Amino acid sequence: MKQFIASIFLCTFLVPASVFALVPNDTFYDEQWYLDKMQAGVAWETSTGSDDVVIAVIDSGVDLDHPDLIGNIWQNSTEIAGNGVDDDKNGYIDDLHGWDFVDEDGDPTPEINSTASADAISHGTLVAGLIGATGDNAEGVTGVNWNVSVMSLRILDEQGNGNAITASEAVDYAIANGADVLNLSFSGMSNDRALGDSIEQAYEAGIVIISAMGNDGLNTDQSPVYPACYMEGDEDWVIGVAATNRLDKAADFTNYGEDCVDISAPGVDIFGLDYYDPSEGFNEAYNGGWAGTSMSAPLVAGAVGLLLSAYPTLTPSAMKTVLQLSVDPVSAEPALRKMYGTGRLNLANALTIAPNFVEEIEISSDYIKSPSFESVYAITETGGRRAFMNATAYFTHEDSFDSVMGVHDGDLEDYDLEGLVLPNPGVVLVKIQSNRDVYALAENPSNPYAPRLRAIATEEIAISMYGEQWADYVIDIDPTFFARFAQGGDITSPETVDLSIMKTRAELAQLAK
Repeated sequence: MKQFIASIFLCTFLVPASVFALVPNDTFYDEQWYLDKMQAGVAWETSTGSDDVVIAVIDSGVDLDHPDLIGNIWQNSTEIAGNGVDDDKNGYIDDLHGWDFVDEDGDPTPEINSTASADAISHGTLVAGLIGATGDNAEGVTGVNWNVSVMSLRILDEQGNGNAITASEAVDYAIANGADVLNLSFSGMSNDRALGDSIEQAYEAGIVIISAMGNDGLNTDQSPVYPACYMEGDEDWVIGVAATNRLDKAADFTNYGEDCVDISAPGVDIFGLDYYDPSEGFNEAYNGGWAGTSMSAPLVAGAVGLLLSAYPTLTPSAMKTVLQLSVDPVSAEPALRKMYGTGRLNLANALTIAPNFVEEIEISSDYIKSPSFESVYAITETGGRRAFMNATAYFTHEDSFDSVMGVHDGDLEDYDLEGLVLPNPGVVLVKIQSNRDVYALAENPSNPYAPRLRAIATEEIAISMYGEQWADYVIDIDPTFFARFAQGGDITSPETVDLSIMKTRAELAQLAK
């Protein structure tokens, strides 16, 4: 099997960056010249990212505890830490933040040993930081996204080597576990069928795939490299990224080619994160002088994440179009300019033109949610929307969030806000915090979203209807919501109820995790 080599070139010359439209307070922000070049500051006035966007970093492992990354690491909410059980039944035990496909365990951090290359050890952390180092936290640097969810999938060993088998497995994991973007900062000459199939499946699943072009100075029209050159006919599954320097010239090491290169991005004199663990001799959390298309790719992946945070319905093909139309030119001989994609990434331009490529979505669910709002909304028969009172109220109607359709913020404007959705009648009992009475909820024919409150007259009646553990069905309702309910007659003698549809407080709390 041909090895994929994550090539890392080191340079040292750095100069301060220009002033941005929106300037974060991160300590080394002035060292990040490439963000100014891409007009990130202007872009951040539109969006600084969202942790709803999951970007898989398929690399040498990520320092999950890095002080500038720890807040932006993907959390597998369905897995319980350290219990040795595959809680979510996805085939991986204790995969809280991703998976290590080299050592086959749930710790996707770099392997430290006597043969380790310091560059390889830091490679994945650097890539992750370019995508999503926490911004405006008065520490270190900022990523393209101030907020994002970075999924770490380790396929490269301590020397930066890997193979197509683990790469394919990592892509499959990312598909199955909700990744929106893949960053592949590695390259090789092998056109592996299994990896190609996985890449195609990711593309068909709506995942945007970004790949480094490699650092061998090759014309990839003559000598294709992978995964950047995976495509079929007119379907280009991967956005291939070449590297540019401070002067917007093609970096002297970058691979190029008309067929596989789609866009360029800065890849010389890059300042970013280092793997940080003083106990292992890694004493610097930040470093500069990095160069390579491995740095260019995550800047584009970060741009995709930023675009998805604002316009989550952009398809992979639309995303590629947006990126390619929004570039600044790369300086090269006229005959060679097309060899570096359409030009160098411009974040501000991309966010400006993106709304023109957002597909109108058809609401195919009774429930919707957008990235900027906490509420889940129910679509009403009158074509409006109602916000669920809270997560507990939602789970009296449904057993999971699987029925909730993600939309972008602008879609909410198409649905007038009509009020609240209260707990579902027959599923729980309620108690108003300022009142000692316990109420059953009954249907309200005049307003299905506002059940009738029926006070249970005595504890004996409650036991007769709901059993000795009747109090387990009681949830507290804030007094401010009391007026939202309709009033019904008291229950003064036992009535027949359907206990099979009822949920306890504990069950609701578990569903809401």
